[in-house]
Amino acid sequence: MTRIKSSVTIKDLARRANVSPTTVSRVLNNSGYVSEETRLRVEQAIAELGYQPDARARGLRGKPSNLVALIIPDILNVFYTPLSRAIEQNLKEHGYTMLLGVTGESADLYVQYLQSFWESRVDGIIYVPPASGGYSVHTRRLVAQGMPMVEVNRQREVDLLDGVVADNFRGAYQATEYLINLGHERIAFIVGSPEITTGKNRIKGFYRAMMDAGLEIDPELVKIGVFSKEFGIQATEELLELSPRPTAIFATSNRLLMGAMTVLVDHKVRVPDEISVIAFDDSEWLSFWQPPITTVDIAIEEMAMLAVQLLLRWIREGHPPEKPRTYSLSTMLIERKSCKRVSPQPKRA
Repeated sequence: MTRIKSSVTIKDLARRANVSPTTVSRVLNNSGYVSEETRLRVEQAIAELGYQPDARARGLRGKPSNLVALIIPDILNVFYTPLSRAIEQNLKEHGYTMLLGVTGESADLYVQYLQSFWESRVDGIIYVPPASGGYSVHTRRLVAQGMPMVEVNRQREVDLLDGVVADNFRGAYQATEYLINLGHERIAFIVGSPEITTGKNRIKGFYRAMMDAGLEIDPELVKIGVFSKEFGIQATEELLELSPRPTAIFATSNRLLMGAMTVLVDHKVRVPDEISVIAFDDSEWLSFWQPPITTVDIAIEEMAMLAVQLLLRWIREGHPPEKPRTYSLSTMLIERKSCKRVSPQPKRA
């Protein structure tokens, strides 16, 4: 899609959508009646042309509120809890109060929060794109209306917004390579949706590490679903039914790890004596588990600080980034006691 351009006018939008300038203004200002079909045509024109109102139009909303919204998918996830705290603390240090919205990965809830936070006159929004799609036009419309936004942990609008993410490809590669160096070849891989960047890039990292080592990837060992405890349980149950079983499991999120460990405990599978386990995302409970879990750590504090800095720069300068960037933060492998060296499997004749 075309990046935002300040030269696009309301008349240009009206011509593209085949409506009157008055109708375009109603859509932009969320005022007056506009049919859903017409509204969608105008929103499509906004996205295609990259409409950006004059900064003075943004100023009509009133004085700065010193409110910033954070939208995340899950407050109970042990990754998003510390990320939310870190973002709130960074905002507080700059005199801002944080409002929080939790989508549960619902696109509908995400769009409702956009509308609610716009009406609350927040000065900007930091958000994690929901796993479900179909909401891009709403994000772009809000940006076109002058709302500063930054994506964190995942990205969808790479041509429009700055984003701060972990180097998910490198992290998954590191974890897989670590298991390979311990002699593992039958490595089970449990991951969430490839429709979101975290899932997609972790899948790429795993596959690349396996291919670089010259190892065959058994499709039965690759479980692709959603980043949830429930899917972790389902995937691990299926893996334990295989013969031979995998010698290692790579659970690519805390939620998936919880599901995997629940099943391994229930089946009295000894870690790492029978199956090695490695995770993605560190948290306090991983170090207290017996045995402590080896994992790939994400620099949450750095992610939060950079996301806030990027948003405040937009707010201060009054315009979006001229060249949106993806800021990819390095990951670090934390070695604990959940992985064991194994003898290479004999090659089939």
